Amino acid sequence: MMIDRIGSVNPVFLEGANRNAQINKAQDADSIRLSQEALAQSELYQATEIINSAPDSRDNLVAEIKAHINDPSFLNDAVLDATVERILAVFPF
Repeated sequence: MMIDRIGSVNPVFLEGANRNAQINKAQDADSIRLSQEALAQSELYQATEIINSAPDSRDNLVAEIKAHINDPSFLNDAVLDATVERILAVFPF
């Protein structure tokens, strides 16, 4: 049986430690590159978030339309005829 002396150092072990330190010094800062598809998805996600955060209706326009509907002079024959013509213009005959 052989007993090593206390405090023996393996020279291979020290060489590996120095090599790791050199590699870490040689590396530059980390960076990433995004693909065009990822950039497009990011823009789509941002647009969706903006749309979802917007209110569902504009209260001032809804109030204005309700006021027009409640006004008896607003719905006259001229307005109704114009509305019918616009609706019929959508359908091809």
